[in-house]
Amino acid sequence: MARLPRPRFLITVIVGLTLIGGVIGLVTSIWSDYDATLADWRADLGLSSRLVESHIRGLHAGTHASLLRIEDRLAERPLADLRGSEPDRDWLDMVLAGIPGGFSIGIHDDKSDQILSTDRREPFVHIAIDRESLSRSWTQPGRTVISARIVEQNKPEHFIVFSRALINRSGEVRGVAEILIRPEVFADFYTALQPPDQGSIFLVVRTDGTLIARHPLPDNPLFRFDTSKHPFTEFAKGSEGIYRAVSVVDKVDRLISFRHLPDLDLVVTAGMTMDMVFRDWTIRTQRGTTLFAGGMLLLLALTVMAGESLRHETRLLRSFEQKTTELTSALAEKDVLFQEVHHRVKNNLQVISSLLTMQSLHVADNTARETLKDALDRIHSMGLVHQTLYERNLASNVDLGIYFGRLAEALVSSYGSGKGGVTVHVDVTGTLDLDRAVPLGMLANEALTNALKHAFPDGRGGAITISLTRDESLWHFSIRDDGVGMPSQPGKGIGLSLIRALTRQLNGRSAISRDGGTVVIVTFPV
Repeated sequence: MARLPRPRFLITVIVGLTLIGGVIGLVTSIWSDYDATLADWRADLGLSSRLVESHIRGLHAGTHASLLRIEDRLAERPLADLRGSEPDRDWLDMVLAGIPGGFSIGIHDDKSDQILSTDRREPFVHIAIDRESLSRSWTQPGRTVISARIVEQNKPEHFIVFSRALINRSGEVRGVAEILIRPEVFADFYTALQPPDQGSIFLVVRTDGTLIARHPLPDNPLFRFDTSKHPFTEFAKGSEGIYRAVSVVDKVDRLISFRHLPDLDLVVTAGMTMDMVFRDWTIRTQRGTTLFAGGMLLLLALTVMAGESLRHETRLLRSFEQKTTELTSALAEKDVLFQEVHHRVKNNLQVISSLLTMQSLHVADNTARETLKDALDRIHSMGLVHQTLYERNLASNVDLGIYFGRLAEALVSSYGSGKGGVTVHVDVTGTLDLDRAVPLGMLANEALTNALKHAFPDGRGGAITISLTRDESLWHFSIRDDGVGMPSQPGKGIGLSLIRALTRQLNGRSAISRDGGTVVIVTFPV
C-alpha cells in the first residue's frame, strides 16, 4: 500500500502555494488599481486643462471685444484730447464694469505715456514683468496681446494685462489701450475646479516663458521660465499632453496636463501633486496589504491546527490501514467526508435487511412473513435515500426523480409480476432535504406497495402514476392507480396509519380517494 504524504510536507506545499498565489493576486490587484488610478487622474487633469483653456479664451474674447469698442470710439480723435477728460473716463468706467475681474483701463500714447486711466488713485508704480507689452502690442497691430504686470502702491499686486494697438483709418498706430484684470478672477475659477489645499496647480504662461497667471501664485511673481528647459521641452512635443515632473517653481512632484494655444501665444496647464494623485490608492493598498497579512497569519494558524489534526488522523489511518483499505481508498478518491456518513448508513440498513431476510427464512407463518417483507421494503426505501445521496455526491438534498424511479422499479419487480403486468409512471423532479426525503420515501413505499398488492388482483394489469410538483408554498405528492380501488373497510395492516403518521411528520395533510381506482394525495409545506 502506498505511503501517505507526510503532513508537514503537505502543509508546506499548501501554505507555499497559497502564499505565492496570494502575493501574485495582491500585486496584480495593486498594479491594476495603480493603472486605473493614474488613468482616472490623467482624464481628470485633461478635462481641467480644457476648462482652463475655455476660461482664458472666454476672458480673452470679452476683453478683445471691449478693446475693439475703445478703438472704435477713439477712431480719429487725437489722444492728447483724452488727457483729464472726465466724460471719456466715465465711459471707460462703464466699459470696465462689464468685464469680469476688471481693475482698470488705461490709454497710452505713442511714447508709452499713460494719458488716461480709470484708476483715480495716486499713480501706481509699474514693475515690468512684461513691461514690453506696450511695444509688443505696438508691433502686432490687430491682435489683443496677453501679458502680466506687477503694480505696486502699498504692496506689489499681480495683474493680467490685455492690450491692443490703437489704429486710425489709415492704418497708423497711434497708441495702446490696455485692460488690467484682477488675478482673483482666475483664483476663484481654479479653486472651484480643485481645492488648492489638495496640492493642485493651474498655470497660464506665454510661449516666451512669461508667467501670466498661476494658482497659487509663486513667492516671486516676476518668475520667468527658461524656454530651453523643462517644462517648455514638454510643451514642444505636441499641442496637448500629460507629463510628470518636479515643478521648477516650488520643487513639488506633480502630474501635469497641458494645452498649447498658438493663436493666443499661450500654454495652459492643470496639475496635481503625485502624493494627492495616489493618496486614495495608497490607503487602499495599505488596507489591502494589512488584510492580506492578517489573512496569511490566520491561514498559518489554521494550517498549524490542520497540521496537528492531519498528523493525528494519519496516525490513526496507519494503525488501521490493513483493516480499512477500501474505506481509505474511497476517502482518497472522493475527498468528501459526508459520503462516508451515507455509505455507513446504507450499509447498516443493509445489515438489518439481511438479518430480517434470514429471519424470514425460518418463519413458517405467512402473515408473519408478509409483515417481515413489509418491514424490509420500508428499510429498503430508507436505504435508497442514502444510496442516492452517496452516488450523486450530495450532502443532504435527495434527487427525487432518481429516488422514486429506483423505488418504483424495486417494488414493481417484487409485487407487479402478474399476467396483465403493472406499469409505474414516475413524474417527479426536484430535490428535497434528507429530513423530509426519508418520511416522504417511506410514505411513497406504503402507498405504492398497497397499490401493487391490492389494486390489481387475479393477475389484472394496470398503471400507477407517481407525481410530485410544487408551487410557491406547497409540495403536492400523489400516487394514483386505475385498479379496483380500496375496500370500504380497510384491512388490519398498519399501512394507512403509517401514511397518516408520516404525513404529520412532514407537517402536511393527506387524503385518499376511491373514485375509479385509488388516489393518495399528500401536501406539505415547501
